Amino acid sequence: MENGKTRRKVTLAREVGFCFGVKRAINMTRQSLAERNSVFILGDLVHNKRVTDELEARGLQKVSDIDDKKSGTMIIRAHGLPKAKIQEARARGLEIVDATCPIVLRAQEAAKTLEERGCQVVIIGDRNHAEIKGVLGALERPALVIDSLEELREAKASHKLLRKVGVIFQTTHALELCREIINELVFMCKEVQIINTICRPVQNRQDDALELASKVDLMLVVGSRTSANTVELAALCRHHNPFTMHIQSAEELQIEDFAWAEHVGIASGLSTPEDLVEGVKRKILSYDGPIQMDLRPDPKSYVPAGAAHH
Repeated sequence: MENGKTRRKVTLAREVGFCFGVKRAINMTRQSLAERNSVFILGDLVHNKRVTDELEARGLQKVSDIDDKKSGTMIIRAHGLPKAKIQEARARGLEIVDATCPIVLRAQEAAKTLEERGCQVVIIGDRNHAEIKGVLGALERPALVIDSLEELREAKASHKLLRKVGVIFQTTHALELCREIINELVFMCKEVQIINTICRPVQNRQDDALELASKVDLMLVVGSRTSANTVELAALCRHHNPFTMHIQSAEELQIEDFAWAEHVGIASGLSTPEDLVEGVKRKILSYDGPIQMDLRPDPKSYVPAGAAHH
């Protein structure tokens, strides 16, 4: 109690800010920009606008294709690129700085191993995600990408699913989302080989955030709306605590969003700068108004700000 008021409590998840793969990609890109002249990238290095804006301000050029590039250094994004695109860049004589996350590279290798064993490769993940495009591009034959039970059943009904399959996972996927697909898949095929390519630090972060979400009044997940792992983390937290908000920064947080909460938890996506997380924490702690339980929303009709953007 302070001046007769209960002090709001804020608890950060054990790991917030950049993961190892994101830190490595940013450091490699900064070093390239410091040492070389023409440095460019296909797409975004990571899914966070603050990070990509900073790198572009340092001189990183974002391009949609390399058709007009005859020289310079191409950075390969943390999610990886299809093999053909990298070969094309090499054939043009471009320098390559490969900032692909080592865990993503391991997933590509796992997919190739399963293909060499004669399996149809099945990837559980989002076919539009850059990482999955990189994995598909590492294979000689087409793979099947599945992200739901409905998609799996459709693949079986249309005879796209073969009898001998090898399964890998999008590295940032939650094991919870994959489990039910695997449970059904094993009954559909004669032989199923699985290589677990889910990133262990991601799994640890998710487990930790879910534990925190179940203990707090309000759970905040900080990160870009274009970041698949952040969107997924917010959705998982929502299963454990309906009062979960996905925000990109402290600017999106209004006082009435948290004035009713006595204990607030904060987690972050893998490409969220740590100072954005600290900014959210500071904003909450700097408000010393009373805890207004009358502002507590009805959990059944609670739609947090920003949810409409998903």
